[in-house]
Amino acid sequence: MNRFCKVLWILLLFAGVTRADDISADQVPAAVMKTFHSVYPDAEQVEYERKQRNGETVYKIEFRHRGLEREIVYGADGRVIRAKLDD
Repeated sequence: MNRFCKVLWILLLFAGVTRADDISADQVPAAVMKTFHSVYPDAEQVEYERKQRNGETVYKIEFRHRGLEREIVYGADGRVIRAKLDD
């Protein structure tokens, strides 16, 4: 039983871990790029990641816009899932 508890604890520990892959702009779905560029056409220092989140592939874009760091997570269809603004 003790070994079972250790294995269960390890599985629970890593259950929320997602893998992120750095990707290039041409690997981001067109719907995501269209949404992103329609709102932030002058974004700078743009970086892209592809992640799995709750069984769904999502795309995180980190960039600078008007002197502020931003991070937006999009669904493959271009909908915004989460947005974050850093000073």
